Amino acid sequence: MQGREIEIVRGESTRSMPGFAALPAGAERGVVVIHEILGRQPEIDRVIERFAERGYAAVGPDLFHGRRRLACIRQALSMFETGEGPLADGITDARDWLCAEASLSPERVGVIGFCIGGGMALAVAPRFAAVSTNYGDLPKAELLRRSPPILGCYGGRDRLFGRNGPRLEQLVDPLGVSCETHTFPTVGHSFLTDGHHPLMYALSRPLLGIRWDPEVAERGWLEIMAFFDRHL
Repeated sequence: MQGREIEIVRGESTRSMPGFAALPAGAERGVVVIHEILGRQPEIDRVIERFAERGYAAVGPDLFHGRRRLACIRQALSMFETGEGPLADGITDARDWLCAEASLSPERVGVIGFCIGGGMALAVAPRFAAVSTNYGDLPKAELLRRSPPILGCYGGRDRLFGRNGPRLEQLVDPLGVSCETHTFPTVGHSFLTDGHHPLMYALSRPLLGIRWDPEVAERGWLEIMAFFDRHL
């Protein structure tokens, strides 16, 4: 299903935030998609369309639009400590837009994030019914106390975040939060999306080992879709 460009009203203000959405007719559940550190990219738009093909209403806010990326990254890192801030508000605004446009209850909406967006997804997890975090950083444990079920996917060749699966499970186990993680040993960072950013990949290869492997990616997507099907 082909998505479309949208504008998301920011709370009760007259300001708006651009994004991309795909809303299949009759959708009974939805997902907010949080982009990587590069901001909105075509591969994230394709993730939204993938969810729509499965019957989910899906939206991806362009959280970095019109702002300096370094400032946005600092705000994201602050979110990992507080769960609050402009980016967290933007994610909530996207959820509210999706609920209004697709006539959904927030109890039927999940959130999925990639790279830095994976950490942001965990930081705002209590605002959603299920959360999928993918090769991102981990927020402060206190933020996950009221978290819904969590699914985490990681690449074993990712030297920065590849061990975060077991760490996440250890983080939430004392909190009684349902959590399952999957680490795929032959891939690194960003293995679930088919982006093309050769310069960034070359510069980050020693640490992140970025490589899209369609076969491994599909295994990861099977886990993600089954997870949301169970919990939304």
